[in-house]
Amino acid sequence: MAEILRTLQHHDANHTDDDTLRRDAKAHLARWPQLQFTAELLTKLRGQNLPWWSSSFARETWPALVRMRWLYQRADLRQNITTMLTGLPRNAARNQAADFQADLIQSVLDHGDVSDESFDAAFDSEDVVVYGPVSEIWSQFRTRMPWEDDSIVHQKLVAWVLRAVLTERSAGQAESARRPILTACELRASIDSRVWHERLPLDVRAAIDDARIKQERARPREPFQARHDLQIATPDIIAANVPLVELLPVFIAAERAMGFGTSESPRESLVVESGTYVASQTIPPLPAPRHSSLPGMPPLSSRLTA
Repeated sequence: MAEILRTLQHHDANHTDDDTLRRDAKAHLARWPQLQFTAELLTKLRGQNLPWWSSSFARETWPALVRMRWLYQRADLRQNITTMLTGLPRNAARNQAADFQADLIQSVLDHGDVSDESFDAAFDSEDVVVYGPVSEIWSQFRTRMPWEDDSIVHQKLVAWVLRAVLTERSAGQAESARRPILTACELRASIDSRVWHERLPLDVRAAIDDARIKQERARPREPFQARHDLQIATPDIIAANVPLVELLPVFIAAERAMGFGTSESPRESLVVESGTYVASQTIPPLPAPRHSSLPGMPPLSSRLTA
């Protein structure tokens, strides 16, 4: 059975130095491609300034108290955020409990001393996915995305996601190789064949056929695969021509591949040398992909890692 994604819980964080905690977090992030992808997605969404994913929405959905409790094991991160947002001196901020720090941050937000943009940006995307409810973040994105709106900004965002789920290299702070979220075959198979042929431009489909014939003549024993299709029908071409709602099954396939849509029970915690991985949150199984309407998904309430 595939290993279930877990949030990171350090073993005896109060008696572990900051450098070790940072190394544990970095190792945890490097271990899970879905965390790397979600951190990149969160950074992308923050930079888009979309009405359905604004900094105000993010603050209301995951307020200061919720976020600081995500980081209850990381006094160093909470101190940096508290000092940055409230001006409380370093040592004074470091020695406060997460709830007290959150109250201070909420106070400066309520009085307009700090903007929602600054508040959201204070929480690094990689820290959020390591310690926060990563499947809930993805679920909020998938359910809030206006799939019926084929505007250019949404087409570009979807094209970015298609590239990101196929990539074999992390684009985070420490670039490294990673297992792709979906293979080219899995992505291609998630797009209805009739939609593929009806919506992609004729010259693109013809170019794929020409490339297939050319390869078979030159290298008859080498199969022409889905990855070759996607080298011609690139994510940008797909997103610009296929209605976005018809690409929703790709997102559902990615969700399941990342383990966010599983109904399996989490396994026992896995203890590593300097940290413990514990189960995060579970979300309901997803409906089967369909092209006629947008599958619904019940909203998720905030879950705290206390």
